[in-house]
Amino acid sequence: MSSKVSTKKSLSEQVAEVRESTMSKDAKCKALIKLGFTHYEIEFVLRESQSKTFTFGVEIECLMMRSRFIERARDNRMQYEYQGYNHTDNRSYYKFVTDSSIHGDNPIECVSPILEGNDNGFESLKNCCKTLNEADAKVNRSTGLHVHIGASGMTDKWFLNIFRNYQKLESIIDTFMAPSRRRDNNTFCKSLQGYNFDYACNTIADLQRKLSSRYYKVNPMSINRHGTIEFRQHQGTTDFEKISNWVRFCAKLVQWSKENVLSNEDLRIDNIPFITESEKAFFKSRANALR
Repeated sequence: MSSKVSTKKSLSEQVAEVRESTMSKDAKCKALIKLGFTHYEIEFVLRESQSKTFTFGVEIECLMMRSRFIERARDNRMQYEYQGYNHTDNRSYYKFVTDSSIHGDNPIECVSPILEGNDNGFESLKNCCKTLNEADAKVNRSTGLHVHIGASGMTDKWFLNIFRNYQKLESIIDTFMAPSRRRDNNTFCKSLQGYNFDYACNTIADLQRKLSSRYYKVNPMSINRHGTIEFRQHQGTTDFEKISNWVRFCAKLVQWSKENVLSNEDLRIDNIPFITESEKAFFKSRANALR
């Protein structure tokens, strides 16, 4: 007699997916109530997730008419400033700066403020994407999405582990990126393949000397200027679901790398150890769409 293997998720897995999702707090509460939690327990669960938050920022390269955006930003109460090219960080408003790498009419880069990886941070990002889309923002092959994850308190070992892990995951990540962002196809986000991050590489400075440029899929230089780890591989998009899932992937990779290094290159999304089942399903759907 053959026995069926249960694929039902455990309660802890279901709670983790609710807690780490980009749903509003009210939606999370309703989902946890369905799982049998009391209001007191829900407050504890959600408060615990807030204490584990991270900081992040995004840079969305796109093509968009300024006049159309200003109208939509006013309606959506989005705080913003148009500025010249700069690298100044802030916590209050989205800034729009020039970027010579973007080709097409009305090129612009939308740079978020420093955001918290909680409901408020993702709601702000969601409103930004909504406003960009209502303003008819477009992306093309020349546009990219850059994600910054806060690197406060990062040690040399932690920093090096991020690059070691991304290098081993790169072939998997390539499957859910556009062909123009895979392998070594883009000079602004070059591959990490072929580098030995173990030999004569013990400090942040050692790795920076080895790569000597910010134009890699993971930027080794942003920790000096911004105090972040910058992920540069993702193609241009104004889709909130795509952006928020990639932000969470990058944030979880950074956190997991604090104590862990993959033993070898793994070629299946299902085997990525730090993302949830729903996140795995999302990235598999992206890989299928881009196949």
